[in-house]
Amino acid sequence: MKDVPTTSGVASASRPPAVLQLVPALDRGGIARAAIDTAAALVASGGKALIAGGGQAMAGELRRLKIVHLDVALDVDGLVAAYAGLRRLREAMIGHDIDIVHSRSPATAWMARRMARDLDMRFVATAHAPGGTGAWSRRLFDSAQAAAERVIAVSDHIAHDLRQRHRVPEARLAMIRPGIHLDRFDPATIRPDRVIRLAAQWRLPDDRRIVLFPARLTEDRGQARLVEALRELSRDDVHCLFVGAETPATAFERRLQALIEAKGLGGRAAIAPYCEDMPAAYMLADVVVAGGDGEGFSRVIVEAQAMGRPAVCDSAGGAVEAMLANITGWSAPPGVPAALARSLERALALTEADREALAARARVHVRERFTVERMARETLALYAEMKAGAVPA
Repeated sequence: MKDVPTTSGVASASRPPAVLQLVPALDRGGIARAAIDTAAALVASGGKALIAGGGQAMAGELRRLKIVHLDVALDVDGLVAAYAGLRRLREAMIGHDIDIVHSRSPATAWMARRMARDLDMRFVATAHAPGGTGAWSRRLFDSAQAAAERVIAVSDHIAHDLRQRHRVPEARLAMIRPGIHLDRFDPATIRPDRVIRLAAQWRLPDDRRIVLFPARLTEDRGQARLVEALRELSRDDVHCLFVGAETPATAFERRLQALIEAKGLGGRAAIAPYCEDMPAAYMLADVVVAGGDGEGFSRVIVEAQAMGRPAVCDSAGGAVEAMLANITGWSAPPGVPAALARSLERALALTEADREALAARARVHVRERFTVERMARETLALYAEMKAGAVPA
């Protein structure tokens, strides 16, 4: 795997590149956040940044940052829908000169590969999740992602998957881990009224330890396993909050609520809607849980550590790479609720002095490895290298 330079060559290029990033949807998720942070850094360096993806949730931020938004629905399922998305994308691109197209999902990689070939653009893909083994169209999209001139892995777990499943050579692989804004995720900047307001909104009991699991409730990302673990936990002073519900409720949310009731946890677990103020939410948590066994990485684990909170996740997948094992958080093998319960117990059993020491170590860890500045610098260096014409074998 080729190392990405630690300093960007974009600013010194004869003309900084124009980069179009393709995201499945311009929502509040980690993929859209990474795309926006990268685009903002490119604009600040003098380049031109465009992001294509359906939705208006973050459109105001794009305008403020002078990022061009192509409002095109790219969250597609199947080849027919991908062709339609490609057609809409080409229409939206009229009048824009693009040097590099950067895909951030397998389906958008398929679109990017075809555009790069037809329009003489460079093609880079970020793999945010392991490859799938489902429908043939998903395998086709995964292959297109792996065929990019440069393939960015967000974790060692993803890099291993790219090597083993798609035989991506080391010369085309780059490791660029996601980063977060430390000025936003800083306990010292969180006003008490923000935390109090959230606690009241969620009706959190004052006499319980809070276990927080923030994740979109569109599929099981480990929430069901956590419900099983709560049954194994030998203490009744815990309240678990699953944050990420949508309106209307998804099918998985309804199943999760039914499971909570079936396990007799109606008074110990609850589901809350998506939260705009996640830094305040982390301040309410005694432990943060995230990362199913299929996740490529977990921004939640990074954010929790930045806020000084102990974290728990699966030992499989890429989420565990975000923490210092048994130092800033604990992991458990997937499918073993009793093991997850033991990891929760270790986090909940910390004394106040232990928690303060963990918080200090966790914040240093995030500052050293997971800043948005480092992520942007490495990505822009890769753009500059590609614009200069370097094509790995």
